Amino acid sequence: YCMGQIYEDGGRMKIEHGRCQANHEDDQLDYRNLLGACLGGTGLPIDRQHCDTRKGDQDLRWNPANPGHNIEAKIRYEPDGSVRSDDQDFDAQLHEVLNLNVATLKNQRRSVFSAITEWLQSEKSRLRGPVPQARLEREREKRVTGVLRGRPFGRVAVWCLDQRLSRVR
Repeated sequence: YCMGQIYEDGGRMKIEHGRCQANHEDDQLDYRNLLGACLGGTGLPIDRQHCDTRKGDQDLRWNPANPGHNIEAKIRYEPDGSVRSDDQDFDAQLHEVLNLNVATLKNQRRSVFSAITEWLQSEKSRLRGPVPQARLEREREKRVTGVLRGRPFGRVAVWCLDQRLSRVR
């Protein structure tokens, strides 16, 4: 949910049920219902918890593991690190159920947002003009399928590059 690092060992990640076990007993072992999740502030006060730790037995309208839900098209990232949605129900779930705008997550997304913005400015200065579409696409591809794939909060950079690409296409 938050795009933070998920580790292979059981001590630094957990298995989340997209549709909670309490309300959907038949889906407990359905592979499509199982998601790798960060620890989400386990042990912290509720206002600092996020992701599955905060979600508990609540259900979400959209499942990030379901390609048909196209989560990336439903969210946007703000320069301050906030994640938002124009869909009011989904936006409420991002904030109230998953608590994805807790300060620690906002700071990490803001850092990625700033880094990609600085890279764009640097490229623009280096090239003495706009960054070409092909260069933006290569940078995006590195983050989607290439060497930078799977980096924590990397989808923020992809989103920023997509926004820039939509203006040059």
